[in-house]
Amino acid sequence: MNEALCSILSGEDEWYFDMEGRSIKFNRDGTGELWCRCNFNYWIAAELQWESIELPRHQSRSLATPSETKIAPTKKSQILGRLRLKLTLTKRLPQHAASSILSQSTLVNEFSLTDDAFLPKSYTIKIEKGNFIEPCCIGYPNSDRPRFSLRLLFDKSPYPPRSEWKKPEGGPDGGQFWDHVEFVSRSSFDLEKREIAMNDVSPGRWNECVVV
Repeated sequence: MNEALCSILSGEDEWYFDMEGRSIKFNRDGTGELWCRCNFNYWIAAELQWESIELPRHQSRSLATPSETKIAPTKKSQILGRLRLKLTLTKRLPQHAASSILSQSTLVNEFSLTDDAFLPKSYTIKIEKGNFIEPCCIGYPNSDRPRFSLRLLFDKSPYPPRSEWKKPEGGPDGGQFWDHVEFVSRSSFDLEKREIAMNDVSPGRWNECVVV
């Protein structure tokens, strides 16, 4: 187990795709949370269990995340390392939400997901240090959005694939949650004053291209 990387992973309060409702959290005790709220609907608010999977040394050197081929390349970001994780989504609401209105929801967790969504799954992740914006803001004007110094990339989304949703038509299809493989954390006001975010491909950058 790479204890330093696990410490970074679990040392952040949350990792965000969208600060307004889509995030993942890793606690040091091997528990965590997965949240999916979109357009005022809560689809997932679940505790999860996680652990780092030990790999032979020769494999860890070549470990790569396939999602890197789907994400726009970032300039000058520092790769802190890669990990192999096993995640298990549960049907339980996070403890702090157990007495909330979510306990009466007929949409959240097992009401929207099939049993396969709660089986253990393996993932490869990469953690980078740099200057990033929330992934939900990529491709849109975002000069007033907060910046983050850490980025977490999954080889496949921690959200269940479309096949594991009972009725994906509508909200899930609109949100395409199963395509979310990029999350950010550790907000920094200092980064907001610096250059354009490393993962930013917003229209405002198009006029910076030089044709040769």
